[in-house]
Amino acid sequence: MNALSTDEMEKFQKLSNEFQANVQGPAVSTKISSSMVAMEYANADPTFVTKTAALAVTHPLVRTMKGDGNCGWRAVAFGYFENLLKLQNLVLAHDELNRIKSLNVLLDQTGQQEHLYEIFVDATEGVFHQIIEAIQNGIIDDTFLVEAFNEEYNASAIITHFRLLTSAWMKLNALRYQAFLSLPVDQYCATRIDTVKTEIDEVGLQALVDGVIEASGFAVEILYLDRSEGDVVTPHLLTPNRVTAATICLLYRPGHYDLLYAVEPTVNMEPVVNYQYAMTSNYSPWDQGALSFDVNSSLMSIPNLMMDPSFALAPSPMPSASPSPFRVSPPQEVYAPPLMHTSPPPPPISLASPPPPRMSAPPAPLSSLPRKSDGPQIRLNPLVMKPNLSHSLPVTTPFKNSPYNQAHFQNQDFEPIHWEPADHRK
Repeated sequence: MNALSTDEMEKFQKLSNEFQANVQGPAVSTKISSSMVAMEYANADPTFVTKTAALAVTHPLVRTMKGDGNCGWRAVAFGYFENLLKLQNLVLAHDELNRIKSLNVLLDQTGQQEHLYEIFVDATEGVFHQIIEAIQNGIIDDTFLVEAFNEEYNASAIITHFRLLTSAWMKLNALRYQAFLSLPVDQYCATRIDTVKTEIDEVGLQALVDGVIEASGFAVEILYLDRSEGDVVTPHLLTPNRVTAATICLLYRPGHYDLLYAVEPTVNMEPVVNYQYAMTSNYSPWDQGALSFDVNSSLMSIPNLMMDPSFALAPSPMPSASPSPFRVSPPQEVYAPPLMHTSPPPPPISLASPPPPRMSAPPAPLSSLPRKSDGPQIRLNPLVMKPNLSHSLPVTTPFKNSPYNQAHFQNQDFEPIHWEPADHRK
């Protein structure tokens, strides 16, 4: 094979430099399942097969970028604006707009002419205004943002703005990056940063994050899909390890960047079971219309019921009943056998309250023992009394569900029912 002449070699070199691949598809796609990435590597190296399968579990969605040389720049810029929209924080959006505009001072310090870069700044500000308007209207759909980055002129202006800011930042902080470069920073920026459709490398990506993204508080993480050891992709955080409101997650494959989306955290919405209520309720059906303790006027008119301190749950709009002129035996006296009196009982103790209205035929006092106030002053049926609740009302099915029941969890003197071994049925 004959060697090529110098002219022919220069011709082929020129064609190689000017070659542009005919890449199909949108510049920024909608979110798709990351299983598509696993399908692309189904017949590839086993390491890629294993890592892409695991990636589909931890990051189920991906947004692909067009591989035209701007995919890295485009992924970071789109992820930045996407997170601003997602957070729906109007104050943050205004603060970021002012911060990005303030970075024009970097361009001025490096000799950039305002009339040359203002068109790129305007394109970026236009996206900010769209996001602010969407937040004000409560819009979370990112369709308008995808359309803005798929419009070639507008997207190219935004990417160029981010390139210029990164280049200016690196020139003003040359000592920070010079040790990682094989050529001077100025020359590196002229050939790798400022040049259109030149893919970003690791040093340029770090400078983009340092100079443009980090001050926003967003994290930037790269997941490397390579042949390194392990069954999952290798993560690398480009920002400080801190609590952040949002993360721009990049998937790096040799020579290409895409955006990844991790699994959204789920909230446990299991119902809360009130076990205290279950302890005092058997949920048996009953007619609430026939008997409702809370609203039954007849039950509320029982003398001294609402005046008893054990029932002082809350201030009641109903006035207390007048004290009764008749003495009622305490609960513990009900079960005692009747006493045989050989002499008339002593007169009842007079009360300080006004005398009650006269009744036609008042019954005789039931007992002459001193009155006690440690329970509701009503006659209780022993067949419906709980042995361990000597100070409670009859535990009927409706009353068990009432807060006036001392075994009810809403009673201020709540006492749960305790099972005793001696109480079992024989």
